[in-house]
Amino acid sequence: MAELVSLAEDLWAAEHPVKMPGGVRMDTRMTVVRLPGEKLWVHSPIPIDDSLAAELTKLGKVSYLVAPNLYHNLFLGRASERFPEARVFAPPGLGEKIPSLRIDEVLSADTPAAWADVFAQRLVEGAPQMQEVVFLHRPSKTLVVSDLLFNIERPEGLATKVVLTMMGTRGKLARSRMWSLITKDKAAWRASVREVVALDFDRLIMAHGEVVASGAKARVNEALGPFV
Repeated sequence: MAELVSLAEDLWAAEHPVKMPGGVRMDTRMTVVRLPGEKLWVHSPIPIDDSLAAELTKLGKVSYLVAPNLYHNLFLGRASERFPEARVFAPPGLGEKIPSLRIDEVLSADTPAAWADVFAQRLVEGAPQMQEVVFLHRPSKTLVVSDLLFNIERPEGLATKVVLTMMGTRGKLARSRMWSLITKDKAAWRASVREVVALDFDRLIMAHGEVVASGAKARVNEALGPFV
C-alpha cells in the first residue's frame, strides 16, 4: 500500500512497484505539491486506492493531474475518474496516443497560469517519442523529472540489474542511453537540457530511484554535463 512521505513543506511523494516484461522491477514515484488555496498538484499518478485518496484529501483538494511524458500515464485515467473535478494536463501527443484519456490541457514550455506562481517548467524538446516536461518547485528548490534521470542505487533482481547496466543507469544518478536512441533533434535536446540544468534547484525528485535531498545541482550537472 502506497503512503505519502513528506519531503519538504507542501511537498510529498509516494511510490508504487511496477513489474515490466522480462522480470524487470522498479518503483515509480508520484509527487504531490500543495498550491495556494490548498489545491493539490499531482505529478505522475500511481494507483490511488481509498487509503491514499484519504491521505490526499487531508492535505487539500486534488485539482491538477499531470502526465509528465508519453510513458508516465498508466494510472492517469483511473486517477481522473477518482477525481473528476481535477483538470488533467498531459504532454503533446498523448491525446493522439491514447484517445480514450480525458485531457483538459496540453503542456508546453510555457508554465500554465494555474501554477505559474509556484512552478517553472521546461519541455525537453528534440525527442518526440518522449515529450518530457520538467518542473521546478520554486519554494522548495526541487526539480521534478520523470525519465530524464534515473537514480536506482539498489536494483531489484538480475533482470533489472542487466537492463540498468545496458542503459548506463545502474547504481547511480545518470541519463539513460535510451535518450540517444529516441532523440531526433540533438541540438534542440541539448538546448532544452541546458535550460533545465540552469534552473535554481537543490533537491531532485525523479520517477525511478532515490530522491537527492540536497546538493542535486552539482550532481545533475555531472550527470548531464557530458551530453550538453
